[in-house]
Amino acid sequence: MADRIPVDISIARPGEHPAVVAWNRLRGAGAVPNRITRLNQGHSVVYRLMGVKDGDSVIAKLCSRQDAEMTRVICTRLLPLVPKPALVFYGCLQASMSDSWVFLEDAGSLKCSPDDPGQLSAMTAWLAALHACLAGHVKNLSLPDTGLSTYLKQLQTGRRRIVQSLSLLKLEAEDDTTLRSVIEWFDQVEARWDKMQALVGCGPRTLVHGDFAPKNILVRQAAGTLEVFPIDWETAGCGPPAADMGECLDLVTYQAEALRYGVSWSAQTIRGWTAVGKILRHIAAFEWASASLIGGWPPRGIRRMKARLEDAWIASALEF
Repeated sequence: MADRIPVDISIARPGEHPAVVAWNRLRGAGAVPNRITRLNQGHSVVYRLMGVKDGDSVIAKLCSRQDAEMTRVICTRLLPLVPKPALVFYGCLQASMSDSWVFLEDAGSLKCSPDDPGQLSAMTAWLAALHACLAGHVKNLSLPDTGLSTYLKQLQTGRRRIVQSLSLLKLEAEDDTTLRSVIEWFDQVEARWDKMQALVGCGPRTLVHGDFAPKNILVRQAAGTLEVFPIDWETAGCGPPAADMGECLDLVTYQAEALRYGVSWSAQTIRGWTAVGKILRHIAAFEWASASLIGGWPPRGIRRMKARLEDAWIASALEF
């Protein structure tokens, strides 16, 4: 489980911290940060290095080499094709056989709030520009497939884990009911898979973030303009726009912004993508939570499933 509570790192010689050493090797410099703050620790570790670049801070992320390469390709080859602000990519440096450092511009810590109409509109416009401008530009980049077949595999994996856990774990009656309800939900969604496929199959294949949610979107005011910066591209890939449309979006803004870039998607088509996107978000969340049932801490996985089960049933009950 990721620890997202910022922690200042106390170290006698800040210049010897591994993130700083890697930054200086990359830049051929001898910078010493004013402060080192760990922002996140989970499958990757993220630091803010204060004052190492002309007095400004830099984000240093230690992640898998695969994730680092994904970030490099997206930041250097794809996002420049989208006429929206994007974080400056400073470079990657291999740290070990399995891990690499990634260095990015620091856009601050303010996360997007969909409850703010201005931020919701800006977030939606950014996503529409991404999908519209990169449709057809991701075929030859060896990006992971994030089409519906990927989510169907996640559904089947999650269901298999849950079925296995029901035979292995001693559960309270309420927890047993929750897991069986998730299985029932999986079965219902799979039974409608052809309909979901029909809704998204006629759409483009484009770059999708894969976890386009407020927790992964930073906002910043610059010269009176609200800028939006999606972060954490580890789940990105090539797929239908629906994969990014499970969170709150302003669908009118999405349609209008896509049209600005020469793409005409009907309101009905966009509503269909959104309906499918909500279901895909729940599939991914349930599959991720199911990993805790086998060889993890089952109560945490069950708690996470229970927290979104009602919304999942509402999403799958919608006619589309």
